[in-house]
Amino acid sequence: MKTRTKGAVSIRIAGIGLMLLAVSFSGLWAKSVAKGNLTGYVYQSDGTTPAPSAVVVLKNLASGATYKSEPSNVSGFFKVENLDKGLYMFGAVTEQGEFNGRDIIGIEGDATAKLSIALEVQAETQNEPRKPNEPPAIRGERFLGRVTKFNTETMEAQVFVEQGEMRLGDNVHLFGDKEKGSETDFYQKARKIIQNGKEVDKAVAGQYYSLILENPVLELDWLYIKDKSGLGAFFLTPIGMATVLASSTGIVITVINPPPEVSVYRH
Repeated sequence: MKTRTKGAVSIRIAGIGLMLLAVSFSGLWAKSVAKGNLTGYVYQSDGTTPAPSAVVVLKNLASGATYKSEPSNVSGFFKVENLDKGLYMFGAVTEQGEFNGRDIIGIEGDATAKLSIALEVQAETQNEPRKPNEPPAIRGERFLGRVTKFNTETMEAQVFVEQGEMRLGDNVHLFGDKEKGSETDFYQKARKIIQNGKEVDKAVAGQYYSLILENPVLELDWLYIKDKSGLGAFFLTPIGMATVLASSTGIVITVINPPPEVSVYRH
């Protein structure tokens, strides 16, 4: 009898332990699914004029789930509720067209983040002619600079970086102006970056560098860099960009056509 009693007591205690463990896990689960919210304002390109009727859209990078706000009011105010904790890419839809966000933002559970953005219409979408030798906009890529010299024997190209930066291993795109007879259009990795005869880890705006290329190029061909995030754009045919003016969210990384760095040779 004593043995059975002890056995029964032992099983009962184990059962209580399992119940406590289940309660503990349920508490952790409740915390993990806490929802967050996002509020803010949408402005025109000047950053002060409200943009009414704009719908802010978000995409969770982990789950792929998309969310959208109701159209912004006359003050440009918008709200997106019940968001899972995580990282999001964003954009905006207006009567004029779609805008891709430049940044990835972070949303916390049980919190309301704030975000103010300005909508910038790209010049080429307004049917404005491109200036001579001005690089075209390429979706998912950003312009870096131009080829200034090319040695056909060594396949070494001298390039001038006009904006941004390039690092070893980056995917670069060499592209030529077909109107001027260039057929250049290929991708490769930046396996070696040379400056003044020495190998360096990166190339920055306002300076000359040499790259060993896999295919021939022409002088004045353009140099682009592939978007490092690999996330692409929210919309395939946007008319402009949505730029963050102020935020209480975690702005994690700029992924789409970040604002260009200014060359040291420009005043």
